[in-house]
This record gives sequence, structure tokens and C-alpha cells, in this order.
Amino acid sequence: MTAKIKYKFGRALQRWSEFNTDERIITVCVIALFLPYHLVAVPGLFAVMRALFCPEVRHRMTAVSSSGYIYASLPIFVFPAMVFHNWFGLMGGAVLWLMLVFMLYLFTVMRVRFYNNVIDLMLILSIGAMAVGVADRLLYHFCDMTVFIVLGRTSSVFWNPNYYGYMLELFVILALYRFEKRHSPWFLVILFANLGSILLCDCRTAWAALGAALLFYAVHYKRNVKWVVITMLITVGLVIVILLVPMFTGRFAANVIDYDVDKRSHIWGDAIHWIRRQPVFGYGMASYREICIRTGVKVRWHSHNIILNIMLDFGVAGLAYFSCMIGRIISVLNKPQFCVIYSQIRSMIMIAGLATLIHGVTDVPILGVQTSLALILIISGCSVERNERVFKRLSNFCEIYDKT
Repeated sequence: MTAKIKYKFGRALQRWSEFNTDERIITVCVIALFLPYHLVAVPGLFAVMRALFCPEVRHRMTAVSSSGYIYASLPIFVFPAMVFHNWFGLMGGAVLWLMLVFMLYLFTVMRVRFYNNVIDLMLILSIGAMAVGVADRLLYHFCDMTVFIVLGRTSSVFWNPNYYGYMLELFVILALYRFEKRHSPWFLVILFANLGSILLCDCRTAWAALGAALLFYAVHYKRNVKWVVITMLITVGLVIVILLVPMFTGRFAANVIDYDVDKRSHIWGDAIHWIRRQPVFGYGMASYREICIRTGVKVRWHSHNIILNIMLDFGVAGLAYFSCMIGRIISVLNKPQFCVIYSQIRSMIMIAGLATLIHGVTDVPILGVQTSLALILIISGCSVERNERVFKRLSNFCEIYDKT
């Protein structure tokens, strides 16, 4: 056992030594996703500064077709906040733009092997996050101690139980992708461990989003009755656990669900009312919180619906911008060569996007720094075909040059 651990550790060190500077920076950013919330931005900010001020990296970013589209988007995120004097939202809009620059930076680096290494690292670290969540839940129930507990629900290292639920959705989808690729039983262990961890954060929306996404995967991509039956059996088994174990039944009580539905309807109603007053450009990032403060309404951080939140923050202009961005990504994923060679990456990105949209009906899971960066890391897989093509062309050029 010790020899095997040393072998694995040696391989990890060898792989690290083979990484270039950009790959090492991104690896550190991935590790930072599992650090305490406020430490996440430190390596990410360093990566963005390198992307903006290193001439070689900036040249590579300019070569990406969507670079001008991202660079020119800054006014959409900061102008509404300036007009509305939403200074907190102004800072948030600037951070959002920097995240898009970080995504552009990823688009220049991601190749298939490194992309899979990033996913493997996220899955390994997800087990550590699960251990934190389990310990936190046990401390709360048996020792009356709280570390990351919010209303009896653990957030592990992700600040908010709903954010943790969304991260678990992504971990399950990533584990499924890697199992399909490698057929290693360890990925199945990680998959089921993260699937069961949704009980710890007690996020009902995560169940619905993940269940619908996996069912779509089974029906649309696998087209196999076995996959549909397995998905349904797992869902039924987890529902039985929820109904029989008292620790997990509280938020499924009828009165709790009625209260949450009523609360959501009021939040959506307020958001729609405020959107009608400023429909074109919105009020800037985190505008729901800002308007609540100014009008004396109970303060909440967002509209609990991803479309309403975009409309409230950035108006029709922002919704059109993000719709075009999603369209560009889908158009890349639907290229015939991408569909044939990288079909598994394509299906994984599509399933992660579907789970995000379903979760976004009643929440805005990507508002967290960790959750948004995790989704960006997954989406960056759409660039692997381009980067592999560029790398192959450069390799052929270098080979011809060496022969001469």
C-alpha cells in the first residue's frame, strides 16, 4: 500500500514537472476552489493579471475568436451600476468581467490531457470537501457545534449550502464523464459519494436539477434503457432515504415547502416590478440587495431565478449578451469534428449547462466565486479542439524546421 502511494505521488510530481507556467497557475486556481471562501480569488486574480499584462499570453488570447466580444463587454457590467450609484454592484460587475477574461485565458490553455487532469484534481478534492461536510453535520447534531452550518445544512467549504449543492451536481457529472472515459471504479465511488453528499447540504433544487440532467443524459446521449432504469432506481432509493431518515425530512415537510414557494413568489414579483422600471440596462450587479436596502424590503442577495437576476442586474442588454455567449459556445460544441472526436466532453458540458439552467429556476447558483469558476473550468472544455489543432500545427512546423 505504501509503495502504491509513493508511486502515485511520484506520478503526480512528474506530471506537475511537465506542466508549463499557465497550466501550473490554473492548477493552483483549481486547488483554491476548495480553500476558505475569501482565499479563492487570490490565485484567480494573479492569473487574470498575467492574462492582461503578459504580452505573449495576451497575444494568444487575442487569437481566440471571442476575445473582442469579451473585452468589449465591460460597459455592460459597470455602466448600469454607475448610473444607479450601486457601488457594491460596480465592484461586482468588474469582478464578473475579470472572470470572463479568466475564461478567455483558459480557452488558450486547455488541451485534452490537461483538461482531464483538472477534472481529476477537482474530483479528488471533492472527497476532502465531503469529509468536511460530514464532520460538520455530525458536530452540529451530536456536539451542538457549528463550523459551516447554515440552518442545519452544511455548506462544507463553499460558504452557502445551495452553492455546495450546485458544486455537488457538477462533481457527479464530472465523475460520470471520467468513468465513461476511464471505466475506473474509483470514479464510481466518487460519483456516489458526492451524490449522497447532497443530503448533507439538504438542497432540494440540487436533487431536481441533477435528476433531470442525468435522465436527459441517459435518454438523449446513451439511448439505452439500462441507463434510464439505473437513474430511476438511484433516484427512488435516495427519495426513500430522505423520507425515512428524520435528519433529512425537515425541508420536505408540506408547511416548509409551502412557505418556500410563497417566499419565492414574492421575491419574483418584486424582481419583475423593478425590472419594468429599468428594463434595458438594469441596475448593476447585486441590484436586488441594493434595492432591498433602499426600499426597506427584507434584504436578500438575489432574485432566486437566473433569468430574472440577469434582467434586474443588466437588463435586456445583459440577457442578450449572455444568450449570444451561450450560442457561441454551443456552436463550437456542435461542430462536426468536435462532435465526433470529443463527443464525451461535449455531452458533459451540455449536461452541466442543463443542470445549471434547471437549478437556476429557483436559485442563482453561479453567483458564488467558487461555483462560477468551477462552471467556467468545465465550459473551457469547448476550446480543446482548437488548442489541439493549433498544437499539432506548431509541432509539425517545429519538426519541419528541425529537419532543415
